[in-house]
Amino acid sequence: MAKVILGSWRDDVTDNRGLKKSAIPEAFKGLKEFESGNDILAFMGWDGFFLFDRDAPVVDMARAYVEKAQEESCGYCTPCRVGTKVVAEKLAALADGHGRREDIDAIRSMAAVIRDASMCELGHTSMTALLKMMELMPEAFEEAVAGRGPVKRGNYRAMATAPCIEACPAHLDIPEYVDAIRSGNYYESLAIIGRKNPLAGVCGRVCVRPCEFVCRREELDEAISIKHLKRFVNDQIVSYVSARSKPLEEIPSASGKNAAIIGAGPCGLTAAFYLKRKGHEVHIFEDLREPGGMSAVGIPDYRLPRDVISSEVRRISEIGVKFHYGKRLGRDLSLSQLETEYDSVLISVGAHGSKSVGMEGEDANPEGYVAGVTFLRDLNLLHHIGEFKPPVGTRVVVVGGGNVAMDCARSAIRLGYSKVSVVYRRTQKEMPADHEEIEGAMEEGVEFLFLTHPVRIDAEAGKVKGITCVKMDLGEPDASGRRRPVEVKGSDFFIECDIVIPAIGQSSDFSFLSSGSGIETTKWGTIAVDDNTMMTGRDRVFAGGDCVSGPAALIDAMGHGLRVAHCMDQRMRGEKMSMPEAERMFRLLKTMSLPQAPVNRLGNKARCRLEMRPARERTSDFVEIERGLKPDEAIREAERCLRCYRIALFATEE
Repeated sequence: MAKVILGSWRDDVTDNRGLKKSAIPEAFKGLKEFESGNDILAFMGWDGFFLFDRDAPVVDMARAYVEKAQEESCGYCTPCRVGTKVVAEKLAALADGHGRREDIDAIRSMAAVIRDASMCELGHTSMTALLKMMELMPEAFEEAVAGRGPVKRGNYRAMATAPCIEACPAHLDIPEYVDAIRSGNYYESLAIIGRKNPLAGVCGRVCVRPCEFVCRREELDEAISIKHLKRFVNDQIVSYVSARSKPLEEIPSASGKNAAIIGAGPCGLTAAFYLKRKGHEVHIFEDLREPGGMSAVGIPDYRLPRDVISSEVRRISEIGVKFHYGKRLGRDLSLSQLETEYDSVLISVGAHGSKSVGMEGEDANPEGYVAGVTFLRDLNLLHHIGEFKPPVGTRVVVVGGGNVAMDCARSAIRLGYSKVSVVYRRTQKEMPADHEEIEGAMEEGVEFLFLTHPVRIDAEAGKVKGITCVKMDLGEPDASGRRRPVEVKGSDFFIECDIVIPAIGQSSDFSFLSSGSGIETTKWGTIAVDDNTMMTGRDRVFAGGDCVSGPAALIDAMGHGLRVAHCMDQRMRGEKMSMPEAERMFRLLKTMSLPQAPVNRLGNKARCRLEMRPARERTSDFVEIERGLKPDEAIREAERCLRCYRIALFATEE
């Protein structure tokens, strides 16, 4: 833990300068080191600062912070564009020993103007820490003038971030690509997305958008439609490129190294794309006959059309990534074989198995009982070619409250079943599914039975006839933070149905791992990896995606793909493997969990919503249910972005 010598955040001052270090209480658990053996001396951020060492280089740190703010200024407004340059130059003069006393007053005056008159959040917040440091430690700046010599220099790790960037598992620069849309620079916007995300069209349709849940625009009216802006710019540029056969990516030069990736899901595709861009030869081996993993076989076409996935994969293939379909690890390939032929191996097999509910009679597997992931996989692989055979019956019960359960229920409606019900043991408020998916299912006629838990499958002659359920009440919160469901005694009731689809969780198949493989699994049924490098216990063999994290969102798997590609590249180049510095900073910021000041802007600008096909029309087919934003709508939506950039700087020992 770190000990705060002096700090201020949102005007909440902590001053322990008069105490011995042993008497100072510990704060910010997990913040002591930036990396092993490299202590954090101080932090400057958007609403204040903290000194953890009495010898932290205050004046030089302020210089570095403002220089970073000046570097990141967009230049749209004079106070931020010019003001940060003036302040940075005067702080540099102080740090070099050339400052004058009047410079201190000028810095303080200009910093106040930047804070109060800038157009975006970067300008508004860039001077807060400096002004507070000058207020609480005026002697540090006065001594820099009086000393007439260079002040102590420091080592710094600085970055521009934003709440949406921090929330995105891929840490995509969302304000930058949104701003490019606002300016009409669609190609530039997609290029910005492409730095971290090679599946913009897929994410623009099915991302669970953690970025939007922390969007500060929500404080004024509604979060901006980040996901749909991504879809818009991807669809615009892909249409343009397709019409002109213009490649989106330059093919990089060869490094002489090669990598094998097992699984063509979001993690594997992302890792392959960025490894290829780093110059490595990349081969993907996929068990299925098509790419996409769970995004292809676990998400119905009405949410994610197949041609969108095909378009994304075609771009990855065009830069030279090689795909090998119908190749299963443990059946067609072995780890030993791959290690012999490739310099690095990534296991990203996903989580294609289904977890059981624990109902009595479930193990008998009666006709009409079909796992949710199996139902969706068969539907997605076979329906579009006319070979899907729906389970026989008219009444469907789906068990679960996540997005997979919603996909199963909404797909069953489209297949023409007369009654489709979802049973969930908590209330709608606790459902992990996207609220848009829940609302869509309700509009389409899916029945929801909340606070209901199935305890037995009732079957006759090996066929499902219904399920027996009990009612539940909510007790105290469990480890997930949701209130624990408690059975109501004597509340048993029967639901008549022909088909039961459990969709409560997924699992990975590790039958390809032998006891002496050197690759360990965890008690959660995932592959154990080093948290910094994502390498397994077997040298040169890495793992990522759902087989490491457990079933998670598509964007989480892509974040894994980025991180693992970084470390695989380091390993193949003979460099020391380490977590990307930006990822380390994001983790430290999450550890600090700093509160932020409210947005001081005017709101009342409504969010643009996608036009949805009417429920009666969309439930008759698997055609995409939402129509994308039009150019004028996308630009209007992009203009709602507050550009909530803020600078974070860590002063370190080394």
